Amino acid sequence: MIQFLADNIDQLDLALDQLAVCDRNFDRFALMLVDNVVELTLHRFIQDRANENEMWGRFSEPKHDPKLIQKGLDQNFDGKAKVARNLGLFDQSLCESILHLHSYRNSSYHQGLRHEAILHSLAIFYFKCACEVLKAYEPQMWGWSSNDKISYRAKKYLGNIGFMNRKTAFHAAYVRLSEVVSSMENTLIHDLTEDMRSTIDSTDYAINFLSTDGPDDKNRDQVVVDSQAWPFAFTDEGKRFAHEGGCSNQTVGCLVNWLIANYNWPVPADPIPSWMSRLNSLSKEKEEHKALKKYCDFMRQTEDIRSKIDESAFQLDGHIQQQIDIMRGK
Repeated sequence: MIQFLADNIDQLDLALDQLAVCDRNFDRFALMLVDNVVELTLHRFIQDRANENEMWGRFSEPKHDPKLIQKGLDQNFDGKAKVARNLGLFDQSLCESILHLHSYRNSSYHQGLRHEAILHSLAIFYFKCACEVLKAYEPQMWGWSSNDKISYRAKKYLGNIGFMNRKTAFHAAYVRLSEVVSSMENTLIHDLTEDMRSTIDSTDYAINFLSTDGPDDKNRDQVVVDSQAWPFAFTDEGKRFAHEGGCSNQTVGCLVNWLIANYNWPVPADPIPSWMSRLNSLSKEKEEHKALKKYCDFMRQTEDIRSKIDESAFQLDGHIQQQIDIMRGK
């Protein structure tokens, strides 16, 4: 157990080195290191509860719900975090932040998404969350093996730990790690706010482009609905809705017009005013967990309509370029 905990400290100290560089590639590495520490600690915490069930079960019913424990021991990170929350390791706000931060680690590592504007702040905040998880985790036993080798990185925080002061030494190490990362510039809420603002501005520009530069005279509400109607018309759901509604139009254009008039669109009008209200709420937020939740909720809830509007703007730009090429050819 001492080796496991010391290795966590080693990884976090290495993550600090990466964060100190203030470069996006090093930030990405730091995020991965922190995420690994959190996932390993969650798994060990749940494994401890499974061990308690085995010991408890010799005398009575298991102490913890076996199905819950099994869910936590599976490979799914979300399951581990939620089970650890249900078993009392941390509260709902920390659980939600860990889940959000893990998703950024996944998208950064597996999908290649860069998140450059917010990656440094996210990594620092995840580091703080990791320290809270480690401080909350109480091992079943503070076992020591002669094969344990404590790295110099870990010894910087632990010193020469004796048999009696291991718990105190590790808690002090977590506190110190938290103090060091907290000394770095804290710009999380500002960075999230500015990235949301940039996202809104991009969609606002696309809506304006579609409204003012399209072949037809349409207002912003209309182009937002159009952006949803055209892709929907080619789906099985869209065709089924039109058929069940009695639409007899044979051309795609007529089908789209019928859908525009009859379908209950998820975003029926220009969303920018309501998005600006959400941006204002985020900018005034003081608590980091709440700020991250507001930001992530916005990005998730608006992802579909933003992608549809972007695609419509891309198609219009392609159409304009095609017309320019045709005129040049003449």
